[in-house]
Amino acid sequence: MSLVAAVDIGGTTIKSALVDSSFNIITAATAPTPKSDPTGRESVRVIAQLVETLSLKGKVSAIGIGVPGVFDEENGVSRWAGNLGWKDLAFGDLIRNQLNIPTAFSHDVRAGALAEFRAGAAKGKKNAAFIAIGTGISAGLIIDGAICSAGGYAGEIGHLNVGHSYLCVCGKLGCLEAISSALAISAAYAKHSGQENVSAEKVVSLATEGDPIASRIWSEAMSALTRACEILITILSPEIIVFGGGVSLAGDALINPISDSLDQLLTFQRKPDLKIAHFGPQAGTIGCAMLAFDLIPETTR
Repeated sequence: MSLVAAVDIGGTTIKSALVDSSFNIITAATAPTPKSDPTGRESVRVIAQLVETLSLKGKVSAIGIGVPGVFDEENGVSRWAGNLGWKDLAFGDLIRNQLNIPTAFSHDVRAGALAEFRAGAAKGKKNAAFIAIGTGISAGLIIDGAICSAGGYAGEIGHLNVGHSYLCVCGKLGCLEAISSALAISAAYAKHSGQENVSAEKVVSLATEGDPIASRIWSEAMSALTRACEILITILSPEIIVFGGGVSLAGDALINPISDSLDQLLTFQRKPDLKIAHFGPQAGTIGCAMLAFDLIPETTR
């Protein structure tokens, strides 16, 4: 049975997994995402080490890598990744020069969308959106049965102006990512409570327990996310919006306020189903594995 390595580059952590053809994770390995790495070389070194670690459990026949930011899959170029400091970086060439293994590339969130479209919550849908909420926020857009890339620029909903005054990593004020991402939620709680290193997951827990600071921060984050969903619904009319990334672990605490607010905001628009990703925070990893297996002839899997 063939095995592949799936690598999901996040703004905080690089996650990797050894995956079989039934998409079972055999083993996993993670490492912190290098900071101040504009050349990408340190990130490539870390990825090579992770693949080597995975190889101890079985031969890696192909690799699928998910890259954040504006990633041009066709040319393997990171056009812009604000959390990594990359701009027009020929990431695909760097990887191929380091690893002599067939490698497929995708935007990390479009990889998650692929997993949910082929075998998850969006299976059977022709029009859907997969929104990943982690260190940043982006969407994988499925339009008429195909995942839209537009040269890597499609789906950057994290940079929609949702009407606030917080500064985003892109340099603008008002971006969704600057108020609703895991990083933004954690930073806001630290600023207003004086408590450092409180995760977004913990903020959600505190909000459900009635903590007034956490409740306000979570409410603001959900209001902004609802506004972004309203825009997506009005323009693209997806049948379903699937939420992934670490913040999606909030479950009903995420879905319910968005659903309730959309009931008040939508008029003629079709309200989509709202669901948590079938593959949870692993959606990007599974999508990368699917892309890797696409490189292997079916007769040898």
